Amino acid sequence: MPGKRARPELERTRKLEAMRVRGVRGGVITPHRSMVGLPWTAFRLLTTLLLSLGGLLLLYVSLPGLGRFWQEIFERTIHFLGLPVPLGDQVWTVPGGLEFTLPVLAVVTPLPGTREIWIAVLVSVLVFALSFLLPVRFTPLRYFLRLLAIVEGSAIAFFAFSTESFPYRLQDHVFILLSAGLVVMALVPLVLGLTLHVFDLAFWKKLLLTLAILAHLAVFIPLQVLVHIWLVLHGSAVLMPVLFLVFGLLLDVLVFVAFYGWALSWQGELERRDLSPPAHLAMPARRQPA
Repeated sequence: MPGKRARPELERTRKLEAMRVRGVRGGVITPHRSMVGLPWTAFRLLTTLLLSLGGLLLLYVSLPGLGRFWQEIFERTIHFLGLPVPLGDQVWTVPGGLEFTLPVLAVVTPLPGTREIWIAVLVSVLVFALSFLLPVRFTPLRYFLRLLAIVEGSAIAFFAFSTESFPYRLQDHVFILLSAGLVVMALVPLVLGLTLHVFDLAFWKKLLLTLAILAHLAVFIPLQVLVHIWLVLHGSAVLMPVLFLVFGLLLDVLVFVAFYGWALSWQGELERRDLSPPAHLAMPARRQPA
């Protein structure tokens, strides 16, 4: 009969489902917290809005101090490195009448000569060749090295034919990276509110993560720009395209991604409770031998 034929199939499906959530040692493999849908409660919505808007407000009121902090980092680091770079500041006014300053440079962009171009060609060829010599397990690194060589190759081709027409100045490079870094910092609380804050993490953990990302970027961004300045002044403007496209704003975003991935490895609040499998996924009891 059809009913009797369906029973073995249902039993087989039930057993397969129970085995599917079991690990090699017999434990239950619970879904990762990023795959667990949680209902929107009033508390969850309130804390998400509080963290997002509070993070934006914190960054807003900290802008004057942040500008002074970046100016101090530039002054001390340029003096420490012995770079002959006149340093100034540019005042920004944001909505609400709040003013803050960004460091600016007054330096001539060093254009590459024949020597710098040939050194760049040699290094690019070596990097491109190295990508083929690495083992297969380093495939992501191999493609990254090829990307660097291709981007640098385009810069070499440009400067080889039109050195004097390069319109991008070093001070523009610095200003764009600093202002883009501020935009990234402003987006951090908003993006976290739309992504991480919907997961089952304690409120203090979400608050800690927001503060940690903002604090890290506040120190990372000016130091990143100073490294760019040092490299360009010693290696000429032929390095600016690869620095901007690969080691510029992309690194700021990757800092956020790294913190985000770290936070998703934290233990959720539901994981502190008993996570025994549902009844329909429970493994059937084994029969003991007579």
